[in-house]
Amino acid sequence: MKTGIIICGDAPKWKPFIMQLSKKCYFREGDKEFRYFYPIHGDMPNLENTAELDSIVCSGSAKSAYDDDPWMLQLCEFFKSVADTKLKVYGSCFGHQLINKAFGGSVTRNVDHGFIFGADEIKINIPEDMANSAISKILVDGTKLNMLQSHMDEVATLGEGAQLLGSSDRCVNEIVLVRDNILTMQCHADLTPELMMQNIWPALTGRGAIDPADKEKIEAEMTNLDTEKCLDIVRAFLEG
Repeated sequence: MKTGIIICGDAPKWKPFIMQLSKKCYFREGDKEFRYFYPIHGDMPNLENTAELDSIVCSGSAKSAYDDDPWMLQLCEFFKSVADTKLKVYGSCFGHQLINKAFGGSVTRNVDHGFIFGADEIKINIPEDMANSAISKILVDGTKLNMLQSHMDEVATLGEGAQLLGSSDRCVNEIVLVRDNILTMQCHADLTPELMMQNIWPALTGRGAIDPADKEKIEAEMTNLDTEKCLDIVRAFLEG
């Protein structure tokens, strides 16, 4: 097995954690190494250089998926090219948004809730016509996941063929099966509360996106998380 990791950000503060987080979250028994892609710097995945991979993960980013930067549009074309193939694709946060955009979904600011930072409970809702599908075996209908969140943008509408599998109070389109081989989630199974407070909180409070007075409330939210449970789901999907 071999996994590709698409890194969609270039902030220096995250560089020390990229490989550490990738291995912690997405390493599967049998993985020998990861192939990292840096599309923002021109290192773009394509059918040729992903031929040896069996799965690929698209990361979060401080960028906005509704922008039309050339590298984002190229990534969208790549995702469309691997739809309904054997390559398993997982997108998180920005990756979730960009992949859904690639398949006709829309991405906008979350006008109702502003910047969402903390944790939200996601309820899994499997459509009746998918009750016996492969995804229903790893995402069990009616279960809940308490997951970390850090985003201002959201997938507002889904593209044709995409299936909504999970929602939270502050974000309807939390978990989406875009195609049988493409799963996306708005939440962060790849981060920890400590890392969020260290690397994200100062920037948000510094620019007034979040009130510093909410720190105690937000830290209380970020407890009793289902991160490992969520990662088990992601790994099972990538292996399936």
